[in-house]
Amino acid sequence: MAKIICDLPYRYIHSAKVILASAICLITVFSALGLRDMGVYELVYGIGQCSLSPAAVAVAATRPPYVIAIDPGHGGMDTGAQAIVEEYEVIDATSAYLYQLLENDPDFIPILTRTDTDPESSARAETANNACASLLISIHANSDSHRSSKGFECFPQPPGRAYHSQSLHFAQLIVEQMRAAGHTIRGDENKTGIKYAYYYGDTKKIVDSADSKVRSRKSFGILEKTNCPAVLAEQCFITNYSDVENWATDAGCHKAAQLYYAAIKQFFSN
Repeated sequence: MAKIICDLPYRYIHSAKVILASAICLITVFSALGLRDMGVYELVYGIGQCSLSPAAVAVAATRPPYVIAIDPGHGGMDTGAQAIVEEYEVIDATSAYLYQLLENDPDFIPILTRTDTDPESSARAETANNACASLLISIHANSDSHRSSKGFECFPQPPGRAYHSQSLHFAQLIVEQMRAAGHTIRGDENKTGIKYAYYYGDTKKIVDSADSKVRSRKSFGILEKTNCPAVLAEQCFITNYSDVENWATDAGCHKAAQLYYAAIKQFFSN
């Protein structure tokens, strides 16, 4: 028989909603493995992550509470861009506010893919996958040599990926929240604010979301390696004074977190 090991972060051990989510996740896994009628389930509790041995199976919850992976795009020794403010400061503040909003909502269980360390994107994606995340948002801040560059843009999993359509939908919800709040939305003449990124060696090619061509070239690692709908959000330009004032201060980060939270709520209400 397969052994199910479901380890939870220590601070959630006594949380009723975590226990409920774990039960839902386990029931779904048992069903997927055809173990429902075997009569005996071997359940081992510990501290760490959720995994299945010998064959790893991660199944996201189909009902609340949903696990939401918050990926702070930079942290630890990887501080990101440095300009009027430092990128990691914007990321940390926004991630913390979003975490708190989700933690206070019984429909969600937030997890962070990193704290004060700087793991590779594969390790951060693994954290989300092992927690059976239903959705991931990777938070970043943009920079440019031209100080006039400003605004918000979002990168969903590209065409051809398993969760492309759901990722695109989530990105659209975030963009509409940002637009309604008065943020500048980047893009071509349609100003969709949604783009796809591909790497050709060390060169990054960015195309507008109207380009639905399926490419074999890899996108951002966190998007390629996450087994759930996922987006990478470029919250603002830390090289633009207006963007920094509105979206990179403590108040601006709080406002952005509220908009991400509203989009997450919308995503699961559909």
